[in-house]
Amino acid sequence: MNKELLSQLEKEGTPAYVFDLDVFRNRFAYLHNGIGLDTGMTFSMKANPFLTSTAAKIAEHIEVCSFGEFCLCRHLGIRPEKLLISGVLKKEEDAREMAGYGKDAALYTAESPDQMEILNACGKALGLTLEVLPRLSSGSQFGMDAETVKGLIAHRDQYPYLHIRGIHFFSGTQKKMLKKHTKEIAMLDAFLQSAEAETGYHLQMLEYGTGFGVPYFVDQKETVTTPESLAEFKALLAGMKWQGHKSVEMGRALAYSCGSYCTAVEDLKTTDGTNYVICDGGIHQLHYDGQLRGMYIPNIDVISTQQPGPEETYAICGSLCTTNDILVSGFKHTQLHKGDILVFGNTGAYSFYEGMSLFLSHELPAVWLVDQNGLQLARSRRETWMLNGAGCATIAE
Repeated sequence: MNKELLSQLEKEGTPAYVFDLDVFRNRFAYLHNGIGLDTGMTFSMKANPFLTSTAAKIAEHIEVCSFGEFCLCRHLGIRPEKLLISGVLKKEEDAREMAGYGKDAALYTAESPDQMEILNACGKALGLTLEVLPRLSSGSQFGMDAETVKGLIAHRDQYPYLHIRGIHFFSGTQKKMLKKHTKEIAMLDAFLQSAEAETGYHLQMLEYGTGFGVPYFVDQKETVTTPESLAEFKALLAGMKWQGHKSVEMGRALAYSCGSYCTAVEDLKTTDGTNYVICDGGIHQLHYDGQLRGMYIPNIDVISTQQPGPEETYAICGSLCTTNDILVSGFKHTQLHKGDILVFGNTGAYSFYEGMSLFLSHELPAVWLVDQNGLQLARSRRETWMLNGAGCATIAE
């Protein structure tokens, strides 16, 4: 944590998130090189919308999964050809607005026959042919089953304002073993071949959400994203009999390592032999997938101006009025002091908004972006109490 950032944290206060854009860019390059530069890379912005502008400069597409995410991309000036407009629900009025911006340059997923109708109507209104990827379901509420997708392809003439570019598939996240990807890619290869054989139509593109798992805690290591595993994954894609453009989606695997969450020690006490740290953050602002009441230890750095003392074991707790607010239950470190800043690593994906951010009307943390060009405040700390009370809407605005 450089001196400039530390001084800003002291000035603006904690809690705060810090996202290192250089770490993100390097991680993107590492993964893209590993799976092959001939394979497209899509950034799922739901993992961290603060990285969207940076990702748009290096990714083939930005996956947009809600109307709110689309509005953010439009506000940032993300070009239409960079957008892959997805999401399990597309309301008609939202779809019209998104298509009005994306036109025939963006890609659109279709989650159902009804969404095909909505998108076709959008294309007709614009006098354009929209590029569509029907989503193949993995057995969840996302997408459609194989026969329904094949039926849409076979009856594509019923959608004269749509061009079916290919298919989209995503089955879940935190997949840490390649055997899951091996099965999925074999299934997709078989489906694409059979769909083309049965419909006489060439599908040009496969958009595959990898769901690569990542390590969050000190006793975990990378598995599916090691150089060896990425080489195996690359070989799986290259070995497909179906020929077309392959693009993979990633969110967590790209973003997780670029983030830090900073929270200050505000109180210390020993109760029944347990050393408790009360910090100004909490589980409403910090979440690690797989964490259970602080049982697992994430990577934590301590910034302190005090002289180091003897090693102690601490339960690090937040400021929420709930006994569940335990960030780490067995953190061993030299003696902590009031005013020390705890820096939790690997918080670049999801962690910062999977918590109950409005619970107890605590403030939203500041967000800092940092790279070799310096430090930028992306969002100041903001109070939330006006969002949680009747009659406060005008104050919030």
